[in-house]
Amino acid sequence: MPNITARQAAAHWGISDSLARRILAPLNPVGRDLETGAKLYDQAAADDAYNSRPGRGSRNDLKADVMPDEQVDRLLSDGSIPAEHRALWSLLRDGHARIGDALSMDVRDVDLDEGVAHVSHPKLETDPRRIPISDRTARLAREAAAGRGAGPLIAGDGGRPVSREAAARFARIAANASIHSFRPRPHTVGEPPRYGTEQIAAADLRVGDTIYLDTGRAVTVETVAQVKAPSGAVDTHINRSTDFPVYTSAKEQLTIAKRDAG
Repeated sequence: MPNITARQAAAHWGISDSLARRILAPLNPVGRDLETGAKLYDQAAADDAYNSRPGRGSRNDLKADVMPDEQVDRLLSDGSIPAEHRALWSLLRDGHARIGDALSMDVRDVDLDEGVAHVSHPKLETDPRRIPISDRTARLAREAAAGRGAGPLIAGDGGRPVSREAAARFARIAANASIHSFRPRPHTVGEPPRYGTEQIAAADLRVGDTIYLDTGRAVTVETVAQVKAPSGAVDTHINRSTDFPVYTSAKEQLTIAKRDAG
């Protein structure tokens, strides 16, 4: 079988030149093309490398187990951990910010009085540009800002923004966990009490309702806000308490304590 250059391999496989070079990098070239000087590879070995490369598959790092509330509380209360990382983790725990969006926030993007953060350039058009944050996140964001009126909210030494790689590496070192584990999953209905409850749509929740979650916990609804989720669906943010923010799909059927008549 003839030899092949990276450019010829890219055309043969229907991929970019740069990806072809990455696939061929582990192989030893067998010579150089006399006209172009490009490295030549044995085509059979090149095809084997191409066919054995990992497929797109799915990212296992995105499937990290959700960190328990108790562990999150302990980490966010640990003053030895830099405020910028605790603010990032708390933003993720609130449940509506992507990691990249949180890292790109400016100090001016967080409205501490209203309890919201603004995402100027979300990853997807369907992603929310205005997201609710808990009181705890607002407090940590103020600590991370350290009196600065502008600049990256999640900033390290010298005021430089923290990169995604640095944030992930720090979470592994300081929390012994994937940074994705800070993000909660939407709550679903668990086993409610047998009597005195009823099912309603999440969109029909009212302030003061008691909702039963799959954690075995009952939560009194403090706030109800409609938030567009990354999927394009509308989530209902039903509690913005300092220690237990909750959100769920607006179409989900939830179990609540029966309301008084009228």
